[in-house]
Amino acid sequence: MANYNNSFSLLLLAIVTLFFISQNANGSGQIGVNQFCKTSNNKQLCNRMVNGATNLHDASVNAIKVAIYVANKIKTLTPIVVEAASNLDENLKKQIVDGCVESFSDTIDDLNLSLDLFNKGDMGGVGTRLSAAFDSQCMDSLKEQGVAVPSLLKINDNFAKIVDNTLAVVFQS
Repeated sequence: MANYNNSFSLLLLAIVTLFFISQNANGSGQIGVNQFCKTSNNKQLCNRMVNGATNLHDASVNAIKVAIYVANKIKTLTPIVVEAASNLDENLKKQIVDGCVESFSDTIDDLNLSLDLFNKGDMGGVGTRLSAAFDSQCMDSLKEQGVAVPSLLKINDNFAKIVDNTLAVVFQS
């Protein structure tokens, strides 16, 4: 039964992906690039992040808000960190989990502050806060202790792409 559910999930994912691509394809069969995503390293993701924006200000706000949304979702994954670190010494486990919780909270704070600074026109502050928003301290601490959590690593890599896209949108010329 589990194989059937996995196969169905993969099939559904493939159908949704194909639908998305067909809706965004231009005449050459390639994904169209939103005008606000020209400098992005991951244009398809960027297109989704700035969806609906008609000007650079709105595209930037959309991108920052997506990053905030994802960061809040990542913070809810703290139980996965606790479980991953469960075989470690209690003091080390507490130190890593507390560090991850702090890192997740700091990321959200940096992103919220970057949105406030953007709305105030402080682009230097926006750059500083967006750059600080991607913090790999949690993943680094887990790796140093030999704790492998492939799902968290993938989520962390994807979040790095989101922050990179946000910087690309906000600071394009």
